[in-house]
Parts: sequence; C-alpha cells; structure tokens
Amino acid sequence: MKFWKGIIAAIALLSTSLLSTVALAAPSTQLGFILDGSGSVSTSNYNLLRTGLSDAIAALTADGSIEITITAYGSGTSTVVAPTLLTAATLPVIQSAILNHAKYGGGTDTGGALRYTTNLMTGSTYFANSALKASIINLATDGVPNSQAAAIAGATYAFEQGIDALSIEAIGSGVNSGSALNSMLAIAFPGPATLLGLNATDIPNPIGGSWVVPVSDFDALAPVLKAKVLASVTPTPSVPVSSPLALLLIGLGCFAFVRRSV
Repeated sequence: MKFWKGIIAAIALLSTSLLSTVALAAPSTQLGFILDGSGSVSTSNYNLLRTGLSDAIAALTADGSIEITITAYGSGTSTVVAPTLLTAATLPVIQSAILNHAKYGGGTDTGGALRYTTNLMTGSTYFANSALKASIINLATDGVPNSQAAAIAGATYAFEQGIDALSIEAIGSGVNSGSALNSMLAIAFPGPATLLGLNATDIPNPIGGSWVVPVSDFDALAPVLKAKVLASVTPTPSVPVSSPLALLLIGLGCFAFVRRSV
C-alpha cells in the first residue's frame, strides 16, 4: 500500500506541475507600444510620455501572461524593449528602458514604425503559440504622419501579418483638427474605428473595435495611457480540460480512494 501511495503522490505532483506549466508557458496577450519621439515632441513632453507608460505597465499583472514590446520613432525607428514577458523580475528592466532610452528626433515616419514594430512582435517565439489570444499595438503621437499613404500601408501590413488591433492616442494641438483625427481613424483597426471623447479614460478593449482618443496635452496623457493599457489586456483564458488537468483529477481521485480504503 505504501508503494501505491507513493506512486499516486508522484502522479499528483507531476500533474500539478504540468498544469502550472500549461498556464504559464506562453503569454495570452502581446502589447506593443510605439512612442512618437519626433522633433515636434519636446524633451519635457517626451519625459511625460515615458513616465506615463512606465506607470501604466506597472499597473498590469506581472505574471508572464503579457508580452511587452516598445519602439520609439521619428525619422526612423528603434527598439526600446524587444518582446519581453512581463514578470516581477522584468518589470524594473522594462521601466528602466522606457525611462532612459534616447529620444529619436526628426520627422514622423509612422508607416515605418508600424512595420518595424509588427516585425518585432510577429518575430516573437510566442506569436504562433495557441495560448496567445491577442496582439495589440498602441501608437502615441502628437502629429500626423509624414505620409498618410505610407501610414495606412503600414497599418495594412500589421493587420495582414496577424496583429489584431491598432489604437491611437492623438496628443496635443498637432492632431486636434477634424482632418488630423480622421487621418488617425483611417490608420486604426479593426474598423471602423471610433473617436473617443477628449482625455477619455472609459476605454474599451480595441479588439472589439479600435479607437482614437484625443488627448489635450502631454500633462493629461498618464491616466489615458493607464486606462488604455488595462483595457487592452484580455482576460487570461481558462485552461481547457487537457491531459495535465486530467492527470490532476485522476491523482486527486486516487487520493480519495486510498484514504477511504485505509
């Protein structure tokens, strides 16, 4: 009887370990952030963007269920944070990269930034994993693209490569006109995108229909960013009854049987 008790205990321990592995093996959500660091964004305003994003990411659950990618752009694009699982250990590393990377400068190559960020996210080892439920890009910008046609082409490329949604914060006077906001709405997907209220924090998940939120200035950005980040995280999918879970249930059933028979 001791022998069988040991076998059953080992099965239960193994099934619990396998269940944990299934739950944490891959993220359920990819979040990509594109930061406009073009010449029209002052250093002080860019610092507000940095701190707002850093604080917003800190509000997420750091359990490995979210993968973070961050890029900065101007006349070109650079990687701030390559695809990285958000955990308690990586959070301070991600925040340090956000707060300390170099501001880009130059023009506003939105189309190039969309392609660059898409390639980083789709190049992640987790992109094709069945556990991944959503890949979302967020763009924070203070101005219209150098080329609207190139920006639309970049958004189309992102969609075709498998990115599920692109949402936008249009910050400041450079994008507060009707024509500028319409340009932003033409980029966001899935469409038709919705124009939210000024400085809105009642933000829906962009998977169900993307949006553009006008932000009065960089001082008002932080709460909008936090609301956006939290809204973009889809609930972690429940683990289906699979082989590891079946093993756990069998193990628990065997424990109950042994206890009754002893």
